[in-house]
Amino acid sequence: MTSILLVHGWGFDAATWDAVRARLPADAVVHTVEFGFLGAAPRLDVPEAVDVAVGHSMGLLWLLTERPCRWDRLVSVNGFPRFAAAPDFPEGVPPRMVERMRRRLETTPKAVLDEFRARCGAGPAGAAPHSERLARGLDLLRDGDGRPAPAGTVALAGDADPIVPPAMARAAFSFDGVGMVAGGGHLLPLSHPAEVAAVILEARPVHE
Repeated sequence: MTSILLVHGWGFDAATWDAVRARLPADAVVHTVEFGFLGAAPRLDVPEAVDVAVGHSMGLLWLLTERPCRWDRLVSVNGFPRFAAAPDFPEGVPPRMVERMRRRLETTPKAVLDEFRARCGAGPAGAAPHSERLARGLDLLRDGDGRPAPAGTVALAGDADPIVPPAMARAAFSFDGVGMVAGGGHLLPLSHPAEVAAVILEARPVHE
């Protein structure tokens, strides 16, 4: 049996992974993190160890900075070990843009969330956003640095991702070979679940 941990990104919830989960083997033991950005109760308890840990977008940064468990293989989907630009990472997003979102979140949280989701190609959130949890997520995006990604990390990106463009995705990792999905945006678990599931299964440790 393969144990898999799935961690969603900012502004979304654990349902991000539903289509991917449906394509994983029935005997896989799948755990999901829920940050509670959309009002659901947070679910951050994870096993001590898993075979494969998978982070979508901010979910990868959380895995690398929090190290909530041990894993044999790490998979990045539209992810990054650092989001904000820095002198040694000019390809990142200017921190002022994240800070601007955080300030607006205090007064118009639904507008901030829905604008971001629209940029990702998703519809408005169906639930009321939880401002405090979203703010903590933005703090992680602004300040978090999980570089370098561990050796053996598998990275999948979209060549049409408006949030993490190809140049940023390639620069974020200290290795060559970031897999690019043609026409893929920032929501590969939703738009290309078969490709994401295939990458997860290919990343399983050799003893599997």
